[in-house]
Amino acid sequence: MSTTAIILAGGIGERFNAPVPKQFLEIGGRTLLEICLQRFQDHKGIDAIILVCPKAQLTLAEKIVASGAGAKVLKVLAGGRTRQESSAIGVAAAPSGMENVLIHDAARALVPAGVISRVLEALGSARAVMPVLPAGDTIVRIDDAGVVTAVLDREKLRRVQTPQGFRLETIRRAHDMATSEGIADASDDCSLVLRYKLAPVATVDGDMINIKITYPEDLVMAEALMKGQEHFKGKR
Repeated sequence: MSTTAIILAGGIGERFNAPVPKQFLEIGGRTLLEICLQRFQDHKGIDAIILVCPKAQLTLAEKIVASGAGAKVLKVLAGGRTRQESSAIGVAAAPSGMENVLIHDAARALVPAGVISRVLEALGSARAVMPVLPAGDTIVRIDDAGVVTAVLDREKLRRVQTPQGFRLETIRRAHDMATSEGIADASDDCSLVLRYKLAPVATVDGDMINIKITYPEDLVMAEALMKGQEHFKGKR
């Protein structure tokens, strides 16, 4: 089935206090955005890419695409005020002939090909898919005063990653319904599908390497992980 990857690089990276958003910072001599685009560019299951980034960095993003990392990129679009708005912009721009879309956060620049493949495979029978990892730590619920009110069963808890995959018509409907209700702050796209009961959300295995780069120290970890990926790839 034909698939468009929507790469969300619209965040401004407030926690980094850097002159440019974190997706334009470099590890190993390449920007996180370039690394992320290359992962989808190289995957045979991805037919097209739509990149959504901050309006102030449109020219910079276009230069990265033109440098060779984004031969499959159809459009580079300005994002919205929230992640959900940026995602809706990307979904609306997906070619109508596409059957599936994968929505991915550029902050997870190291996404392995295996995660992308598992999401695509699951879309053969599901309408919405998310990659997940087990919750290794004990998780508790607290009240407004910070007092623990419950210890949750971690065997039934998972940590969510991206890319999340959808049939195009399903995620388009979810965003249309959210817009009509004035909802604009969903943390991810599967939550909208669940909110409107449009489809069950299937899960596939994520990957520990697929970290979300949120804080400056995450860049150091990401660079080490990328070197490890390259090392083991060379051994195969």
